[in-house]
Amino acid sequence: MKLSSKPPRKTAINLTPLIDVLFILIIFFTVSSTFLEQPGIELKLPEAESSQSHTAQKVIVYVDAEGNLFLNDEPLTVDQLAESVESLISAQTDKSVVLRADEQVHHGLVIKIMDLLRKKGIYKIVVSTDKPVRAGS
Repeated sequence: MKLSSKPPRKTAINLTPLIDVLFILIIFFTVSSTFLEQPGIELKLPEAESSQSHTAQKVIVYVDAEGNLFLNDEPLTVDQLAESVESLISAQTDKSVVLRADEQVHHGLVIKIMDLLRKKGIYKIVVSTDKPVRAGS
């Protein structure tokens, strides 16, 4: 009787599916982590110890260091602000506006903007600030 003398078969783990899954996970986390709000307007917000993060609002008024106004990234003048905000705010239920003004903007301009918004019945105005960076952190 003759027994077959085949050499024992080596078992191998196929790594291709594992590598595919890892690449898909890397791509997923890379794409999903870039959905942060990054406005196209360069601002240096004032710092406040009591700063809190908030969810993105639909109506955001930006004021850059030169005093230029932007409503949701669209440039406009102070005279156009009230009507433009009123048309955007009519679709909102909470009637709130976020005001993001550079720290170099004159206080009078910020007050003028807030006064225009209040005249249009918008009393919930959120002023954006940044938390100060601590030296030891």
